[in-house]
Amino acid sequence: MKAELLLALLLAAPALRAGDLGSEVTFGARGGARFHVNAGYGPQIVFDSGPSDPLPDAWDTLLIQGEMPDPSLRFAASRQAGPAGWVELEVHRFPNGRFWARGRFPKRTGALRLRAFDEGSTSDHEVTMYAVEVFAENPDAPSLPSLPSRGPMDPGATPPPVHGRAEWRAAPPTNPLSPDPLPWRITLHHTGGRYTASLAESLEETRFIQDFHQNGRKWSDIAYHFVVDPLGNIIEARPLETLGAHTLNNNEGNVGIVLLGTYHPPKNDQPTAAQLASVGELGRFLVRRFGIDPASLKGHRDYKQTDCPGDLAYVRLAELRGAFAGSQRARKSAARPSATR
Repeated sequence: MKAELLLALLLAAPALRAGDLGSEVTFGARGGARFHVNAGYGPQIVFDSGPSDPLPDAWDTLLIQGEMPDPSLRFAASRQAGPAGWVELEVHRFPNGRFWARGRFPKRTGALRLRAFDEGSTSDHEVTMYAVEVFAENPDAPSLPSLPSRGPMDPGATPPPVHGRAEWRAAPPTNPLSPDPLPWRITLHHTGGRYTASLAESLEETRFIQDFHQNGRKWSDIAYHFVVDPLGNIIEARPLETLGAHTLNNNEGNVGIVLLGTYHPPKNDQPTAAQLASVGELGRFLVRRFGIDPASLKGHRDYKQTDCPGDLAYVRLAELRGAFAGSQRARKSAARPSATR
């Protein structure tokens, strides 16, 4: 079994370079930003971040994702080291206001400064930048990990109900996805974005995330394998048994599950009972199907310096591991009413 898994990893090795490249940019130790735009004042600067907190690693790409109700804004960025020039950002905005913006720079270190320009808003509105991150597009390729033991596998295990890629009108992968047929671990994430209130919103948000990952990050597909919304809907993202792009240097054998929302201060979205129950059901299926050790469930922050999956989701990992193992106590805990948002 280990030899078969090692062969799959070797075949997938060229793709291990991709995935989860970003380092969060903070301003005064806070991630993201929010600012108000007043209409009717003509072209003007409506937001200036000032220099970010120090960024020790060299970077060449900037990404922003958030909500922008009016399409009249443009963004520019400057690196606060070396020649101080402003780079106009490429902006992609969805009809529902979700947007991402991208900029390219020569690769080197330096703090970041952001500006937003109003070119003629027609109504007062508030702009939210959920996340700002920088990364280098070509990190060093990691070495392959040691392979763990696994329990018995059940090819006939029944998966929970899942809303397939066709339902959210997924675009095809931009490049062939690498096979990863024998996962042995699971990682929980949050999107750090919209906390949806209906299945229609969740499908639309999943489509936005795929666009952000494919065209903003330049990945082949959405990074995760499953999306779980606050209502408990499970949405198919990247096909299971293909290599994910959600945990840099640790994508191999790793099923990525992401919660829609921001489960961290100051936003403090709350995991719902339905959401936790669905993650537990999904985890029990993966454990039975692939013989995964329930203790292998980790949060994204266990692999790198990040807030993901947020403090409010991270504290639920122990009970989710119990749910993956089929613990009745954990199932009852996951089903209790969620806290007030």
